[in-house]
Amino acid sequence: MAVGRLVVGFGVGSASAVVPMYLAEIAPTKVRGRLMGLNNMSITGGQVISYGIGAAFNHVTHGWRYMAGLGALPPIILVCLLPFCPESPRQLIYHNKLEEAEVVIRKIYQGASESQIRNKVALINQSCELSKEINESETRWSKIKRLHQGSNFRALLVACGLAFVAQMSGFNTLMYYSSTLFALVGFSNPVAVGLVVAGTNFVMTWVNMMVVDPFGRRKLLVYTVWGMSAGLMAVAIAFSFIPIDHKTLVLENTTVTPPAIVVLVFIIWFVFFYGVSVGNTAWMSTDFFPMDVRAMGTMWSSCTTWAANVIVSSTFLSMMKAFTPSGAFAFYAGICLAGWILIILCYPEVSGLTLEEIQDVFSHGFGVRYAKQLRKERKLAAQEPANEKI
Repeated sequence: MAVGRLVVGFGVGSASAVVPMYLAEIAPTKVRGRLMGLNNMSITGGQVISYGIGAAFNHVTHGWRYMAGLGALPPIILVCLLPFCPESPRQLIYHNKLEEAEVVIRKIYQGASESQIRNKVALINQSCELSKEINESETRWSKIKRLHQGSNFRALLVACGLAFVAQMSGFNTLMYYSSTLFALVGFSNPVAVGLVVAGTNFVMTWVNMMVVDPFGRRKLLVYTVWGMSAGLMAVAIAFSFIPIDHKTLVLENTTVTPPAIVVLVFIIWFVFFYGVSVGNTAWMSTDFFPMDVRAMGTMWSSCTTWAANVIVSSTFLSMMKAFTPSGAFAFYAGICLAGWILIILCYPEVSGLTLEEIQDVFSHGFGVRYAKQLRKERKLAAQEPANEKI
């Protein structure tokens, strides 16, 4: 089991870094956020299916074996479908395969003229040539140092910071310990209740995917992350009215009390705001980085995600005992509130900007005001047919 989980970890870990980067490089500008959101919606959809399978096999003898075995089906499907995925045009151009890149771009922008396609290839080629000049005499260590300097470091701080907030909000404690948590407050079928939580996350991830490009990532985060903090604070208050032995985490009253209902309602409230905000948007930060450090920046962001995930999942039960359930959820509420303030101050709006344009954003501090002005100029330019870009 341990070896199998290790192999799965290698697969999931590599996919969590490579897939957002691949989507950022291959997606058309106007739907880049939506396609990257579709990736996360697929993840949350898989979680819903997994909870459903868990509920179905919950009372079946050796049901866990069927659950583990069915986990092999999605990777088999993925292996069969991967050959149909085209290579990233930016990677093709970087390796001087311009004709192959034109074929891929023609598929992506099916309504584009030949001149527009050539202009797109020329624009990407210009960026790739600059990256080659930078990388030509660089070692991997010098590239790591450059990632931690100037505009690259500011992009890294924002990307990793949002990933950290997304995980340290405590969301995955609900995914990993939902059965434990809802049994703790008296629900007799905690697996089914956990399915409600996973379903809410799936629906709100879909909402995020649909509105993130037209509405904008920054605006979506600013308007919603506060709700995560408010929901967790309400859960913390409700837990103080539930009779729990804090040493053993055993419920002293087996009936479902009104505070238990409040806990469920505001956990769903929290998941509602999480799914539509950081739960999806945190995985879209790969386009913050220029091409020469994009893979490394995405790697650091993914490592931040999984490191914070390990911290939260491994300390949740200990925090519940040491600080009481109220204290644990109040701590997560504080993390969300701090994250919301930092988003307002430091997170720029990059929806609608090309990858090449985003490189300039973090050259102007954290680029919040600059990105806003750049998007205005781009909208004005898009209204003139002669200046249309793909």
